[in-house]
Formats: sequence, structure tokens, C-alpha cells
Amino acid sequence: MKKNVKRMMALAAAGILAAGALTGCGGGADTAKTEGAAASGEKKTLKVAMECAYAPYNWTQPDDSNGAVPISGSNEYAYGYDVMMAKKICEELGYDLEIVRLDWDSLIPAVTTGQADCVIAGQSITSER
Repeated sequence: MKKNVKRMMALAAAGILAAGALTGCGGGADTAKTEGAAASGEKKTLKVAMECAYAPYNWTQPDDSNGAVPISGSNEYAYGYDVMMAKKICEELGYDLEIVRLDWDSLIPAVTTGQADCVIAGQSITSER
């Protein structure tokens, strides 16, 4: 049991670090947009990309039970450890959360093109990334 708890904590920390590192990869135009939204009192939205197909980290379900979050452009919901981390990050930042479901190979390009603000998924650092 202790081993599983330690593993979960390590994965959660890695998810936060990955989200923070990838958030900075977006374009400069988004920064001006969010600063304008903050000045007008609008709540900002964090778009988090994930596969929604890798339980227990993230998966798709038909309803919002247990705190699942709607998937953008879908009538389905996402939940799992990655979604819980995304919700916690948004809670701390005061942002709304939008889950963007993408294929694995599209996750990193989504951040570089502005389709998503960050990726929360079990990705390791590689020379390509």
C-alpha cells in the first residue's frame, strides 16, 4: 500500500511539472488575451490535452459522476488521476478547466499550435520532445 501511495505522489508531481513546463510553450498572443480577460473580470480557461484512454490516469465515461469533466466538442466526460490534477491546478489558479481529447501523437503539437495550453499525460522527456 505504501509503495502505491508513493508511486501515486510521484506521478502527481510529474504531472504538475509537465503541465507547468508545457504551459510556457504557447504563443505570445494567448498571453495578451488572458491579460485582457483578467482586466475585464472574465474567468480564464486552461485547456488541458490528454488521450482520455489510459485508465487509471485518464479515461472517458458517459456522465459526470465522481467529478468527471466534460470533454470539449463531445457529449462524454473525462476522469482519472490526470483529470484530478488538472482540476486541482485550475482550482489553485482560479481558472475554468477544458479537457481536449486528442490522439497521443497530437498532444505535443496541440500545445505548440495553441490548440491546448498544456498536456497532462504520462509522458517522459525524450530528445524529440
